[in-house]
Amino acid sequence: MALIDPRDVGRLFRGLVEVLAERDPGRLQAAFQVAELYQQIIPYRAHRARLGFDTNQDYEAAVLGLLAGVGDFATVEPVEAQESLAAEAAFPNPNPGLFREFAGARVRLNPARVRELLDRAAAYAPPEPEPESAPAPARADADRPPVFLLERDRQPPAEAGAGRAPAVDPGRCRACGKALPGNRAVVFCPWCGRAVGVPTCTRCGDELEAGWRFCPRCGTEQRG
Repeated sequence: MALIDPRDVGRLFRGLVEVLAERDPGRLQAAFQVAELYQQIIPYRAHRARLGFDTNQDYEAAVLGLLAGVGDFATVEPVEAQESLAAEAAFPNPNPGLFREFAGARVRLNPARVRELLDRAAAYAPPEPEPESAPAPARADADRPPVFLLERDRQPPAEAGAGRAPAVDPGRCRACGKALPGNRAVVFCPWCGRAVGVPTCTRCGDELEAGWRFCPRCGTEQRG
């Protein structure tokens, strides 16, 4: 086998497996014709760069070696065809194109060698990029400008009930605040003479607060 380099046979087998794995992985386990190998699956002109063969003669020698059983990469049916190719490959100066005479023979790749090659390729394959995490949803107030408060604008939290009118003690005069007699019905304050009930406007009758000089409804000045 002076003309046939086992390394060339291994390179051809690797290219053959890569092409079938890319196009139709199911054919890695199925038989195909010898003619398909060099005419359709991995012809020299289309895969010269992938295989790295300088000449067509080097390519044919590798095909002859593959079909002859060099490296135990493939088997040929019928077995008589492979035996004839193996005998030719054993000559010091074999005819590398002899495999064309067996164009109709069937080739089947060694599944163990295919699996070994694919496992080795997977081990050296670059890791797949991790999926990018989805961006956090934008908050509704994300586009609002920040609010800066001056110290004078900062107010302490309002206490419960702040801003409401002070509760009126029914036992005291609304006008002067002094205690009213509790042992009798009181209409007027004995201290200031103002009516003890809720004051009303002298013109429109709207309810007033103690001490108001003008009616908020009609504007009439309150006297007495």
